Amino acid sequence: MAKIAIGAGHGMHTSGKRSPEGEREWSFNNKVVSAAINYLNGYANATVIRMDDPTGETDVSLTTRTNAANNANADILISYHHNANTGQWGAWTGTETYYYPGSSTGLALARAIHPSIVGAMGLRDRGIKSANFHMVRESRMPAILIEGGFMDSTIDIVKMRNNSVMDQTGKALANAIAAHLGLQSGGGRNTYTVKAGDTLWGIAQAHNMTVSELKRLNNLSDDTIYPGQVLIVSGTSTNFSKKSTGYVEVLASSLWVYDAPDWDAKYEVVNQGEVFTVKKELEVKGSKMYQLKSGLYITGNSSYIRYFTK
Repeated sequence: MAKIAIGAGHGMHTSGKRSPEGEREWSFNNKVVSAAINYLNGYANATVIRMDDPTGETDVSLTTRTNAANNANADILISYHHNANTGQWGAWTGTETYYYPGSSTGLALARAIHPSIVGAMGLRDRGIKSANFHMVRESRMPAILIEGGFMDSTIDIVKMRNNSVMDQTGKALANAIAAHLGLQSGGGRNTYTVKAGDTLWGIAQAHNMTVSELKRLNNLSDDTIYPGQVLIVSGTSTNFSKKSTGYVEVLASSLWVYDAPDWDAKYEVVNQGEVFTVKKELEVKGSKMYQLKSGLYITGNSSYIRYFTK
């Protein structure tokens, strides 16, 4: 199982990280990162560690981010950003990728990823560069920091405001990662491409999910979706035969859920009182686990959850 640490740079409210019209850098970064995670979830042997706050509300510290990647023994780290020059509109343009000076593995990762981002963004290739950035210096795995384009560029902002371009850039990033790590396609989650007029409620109903499950599975902080966006709508198929039509309620104050039937595949923390629809019951290394309708997995230990039927 390949472990990929990835994060959208900064947070929604980080001071100064704005376009000249006040658009937040994190919002642009998040569109690419969320799309990349969605596409990576289509691979059978990939686990994603998201280092930033998926809602953007908290600017997670750089140390916390690299600690998360290091503690998870991630295979690679990617920090995604968009650049700025003077803070005023100008004609500068381009995509660039950074690695830590002297890191041959970082350089190899940059060479594997950078051309795909340049191609997807369709901007000037500013090249692969080295820099003493925290994210590439303090990580114990090959690491790169990508600057997709300039927020204060009259050229680049056109691309960055195009949700389809952002989604395709995320897809290009995921595919480049997959090629670099040798990920296996075909074993991941089912996806749905949003069409004009779609709503989260309609998509959730069509795929026998709740809106909450759909949003959680796709790291959505609100109900905004756009045509061409790819959403995960179900989890990895398994051969476990014991089906269930019940529900689980979280009893613990907080509890991990997993994105694979693997106790090491931690995905995110859920909180006391949250309720999820159960799809199947299975046994993992001698312990009970439930596959949820969202495609995630949760422990079946009655000390932490309550199973019930309506």
